[in-house]
Amino acid sequence: MKFYSIAKCIVIPIIKLFYKIEVIGEEKVPMKEPLIFASNHKSNLDPILIGAFMPREVSYMAKKELFKNKLLGYILKNLNVFPVDRNKTGISTIKVALKILKSEKALGIFPEGTRIKGEELGKAKAGTAMLAIKGKAKVCPVSIIGNYKLFSKITLYIDDPISFEEYYKEKLTSSDYEILSQKVLDVIGENMNKLN
Repeated sequence: MKFYSIAKCIVIPIIKLFYKIEVIGEEKVPMKEPLIFASNHKSNLDPILIGAFMPREVSYMAKKELFKNKLLGYILKNLNVFPVDRNKTGISTIKVALKILKSEKALGIFPEGTRIKGEELGKAKAGTAMLAIKGKAKVCPVSIIGNYKLFSKITLYIDDPISFEEYYKEKLTSSDYEILSQKVLDVIGENMNKLN
């Protein structure tokens, strides 16, 4: 059994001690193709929830400082987390993310690029659509609904995958990617409003 699967077996019961988790739409997740899980981001627990409760293994990027501790670095690496220098996020980060997608794996992304406090969503950055198009991956919008208060309900709502296939051969600008990424974030927001 892989480290990732063992970690899920440990983490899921622990999370369920503190939160009532509801996952809606698991059947919509394509299982054998490159995929991006794109979700809103308001807590450090978001990547843990998505990693634990999505029906596929999910790779995430994390700040490189977390990998300085050898034990934590080993654990993160075996949980499909790869290091990123937040001061130099650029070509090397994109290459790693595209390599993950080209090997038909799933990548977790927060379209806003950072945690957003409160109920309102931020503005989407270009990365989600850019990686989806360059990596020829569909994007599964995941709305995380809940406030993370102990023993409260948290819903993970998975919507239908979005394909950007029509743009694969287009020359797009950074603002084109931002507009397309915003479409994903808008779906996430609509589902949050619908289920809140």
